[in-house]
Amino acid sequence: MLKRLLQVFSAPSAQESSLSKDRIPLAAAVLLLEVAHADGEFHQAEQDLLGTLLVENFGVAEESLVELLELATSARANSHDLHQFTREINMAFTQPEKEQIITAIWQLVYADDHLDHYEEALMRQLGSLIGLSHRQLIAAKLLVAKS
Repeated sequence: MLKRLLQVFSAPSAQESSLSKDRIPLAAAVLLLEVAHADGEFHQAEQDLLGTLLVENFGVAEESLVELLELATSARANSHDLHQFTREINMAFTQPEKEQIITAIWQLVYADDHLDHYEEALMRQLGSLIGLSHRQLIAAKLLVAKS
C-alpha cells in the first residue's frame, strides 16, 4: 500500500499519465479526512458522508473506496502540509469545479451539525490554497448551512 502511495505522489515520470486519474481522488480524500479530523473527532456522520462525497464529486467507484481511504489515511499521516494535495486539485479543476469541491467539503464540515473553529480555520486555508476568494468560500458555506 505504501509503495502505491509513493508511486502516486512521486516525481513526474513516464507513468504519470496512468497515475493522474488516481491522484485527484487521493488528494480529495486526504483533504476530506483532514477536515473530518480538524475538530479532533471523526464523527460517524462524517464517516458516512465521506464515501458519498468521493463517489459523487470525484468519480470514485464504490468498490475502490476502502482502498482509497486506506491510502489517503496513510498519505495524511505521512504529509507535512496540504500543498501537494491542493496542487493536484488546482491542476485538474476549473474555478467553478473548485467551488463545487469546496461546497462538498463544507457538507462534511456540517455533517456533525457543528462548526468548530479549527474546521473553519482549515476551510479558510483550503479556500486560499485552491484559489478561491473569501466571497466564494462564504457563498459555499452559506449554501450548505441553509440546507
